[in-house]
Amino acid sequence: MVSWKNKRLVGLFGGTFDPVHQGHLDLVRHVLDRCGLDLLLFIPANRPPHKRQPVASFTDRVAMLNAAIADRPDFTEQVLCSLVEHKLPIPSYTIHTVQALREEIEAERFSLVIGADSLLELGQWYRVDELLDLVDLIVVQRGTVDKALISPALTALPPAYEFHPGYRRWIGSNGRLADYLDGIELPVSSSSIREDLRNGRRPPLLPSAVFHYIQQHALYGWKPS
Repeated sequence: MVSWKNKRLVGLFGGTFDPVHQGHLDLVRHVLDRCGLDLLLFIPANRPPHKRQPVASFTDRVAMLNAAIADRPDFTEQVLCSLVEHKLPIPSYTIHTVQALREEIEAERFSLVIGADSLLELGQWYRVDELLDLVDLIVVQRGTVDKALISPALTALPPAYEFHPGYRRWIGSNGRLADYLDGIELPVSSSSIREDLRNGRRPPLLPSAVFHYIQQHALYGWKPS
């Protein structure tokens, strides 16, 4: 069992993970390698306040995440699935999730992992100024978002991040950090995977352990052709 105690740098990667796929796993590996995190938490949303509600239940999505993590030897001691959102009132916003995790985990710093598309909307998030006082940011490349938009988006946020070339990162007026990671893309979406499954096709970027769980529980309308 991985200990949550005495972790200096902890990454938080939230989403519906409906289902988790190879792109998610590769992104996590990339973040771990580039950012030197001690621990990264997948945080499946229970009922996201501003997005389509998940197709699979929270229990099934957690089970698929745990199966995917267990099937990756390179995640040993570094990656866990957190159930924190299942304990929180609905709707649960990111600020609530982070506050709850700070009470559970002893860590020096928490980093919120988001896509560049989410960065462009971050200023509209619930209590974003409080959130950005609690976490650093790890912004991951999205092909639909021009890299030139990253710095203006960070500068416009409440901490008024400023890029420091010597550190190759942005630093906010509150001392919080922001990093931008390129060189990684999500090559597939969960929605396209669900469509394949509904049509009896095995998606090529669905981890074997996850596909086995979907078969066992007949999720997403899976019926082999």
